[in-house]
Amino acid sequence: MMCVSSVNYSALVNFEKVGHIQPGRGLRQGDPLSPYLFILVAEGLTSLIHKTVASGELHGVKICRGAPIVSHLLFADDCFLFCRSNLFEPTKLMETLKTYEVASGQEINLSKSEVFFSRNISRAAQEELSNIMGVKHVLATGAYLGLPSMVGRSKKETFAYIKDRIWEKNQLLEKSSSL
Repeated sequence: MMCVSSVNYSALVNFEKVGHIQPGRGLRQGDPLSPYLFILVAEGLTSLIHKTVASGELHGVKICRGAPIVSHLLFADDCFLFCRSNLFEPTKLMETLKTYEVASGQEINLSKSEVFFSRNISRAAQEELSNIMGVKHVLATGAYLGLPSMVGRSKKETFAYIKDRIWEKNQLLEKSSSL
């Protein structure tokens, strides 16, 4: 903790060292330790989720018969969590996240979090579970990192816009290079 909590900065103004700046809150973006600490802490979250799945208290999803169970996916600093839509599992998931918060000191921002349900659950149940978790219920998953979060049966139709955008950019490049 000494490496993390003892950091201080100074700035160069007109080639002169100015001030002694001590940040008020933890690591800053760009700190060389940041990625390593994030990975260590994310590994702790992964372990907590795996333990809860192994105990049978959470069940992830399978994309098809014979596929492995997926309980969570981590992307950079985002996390997708999967569980069954009953009263017990979302409550257990939130308890697991609360344990993570206490252990890591990181707080889950529920106002930035969303929940999406399959079509097999009633609207009333969706709203009830959304309230239990304290997160916003969304009807569609939208896009993540520029790609659709959910893909239906027609992958060709879903991703056609990417082909169109690449084609348009290619045409623009060809025009500009011929000038």
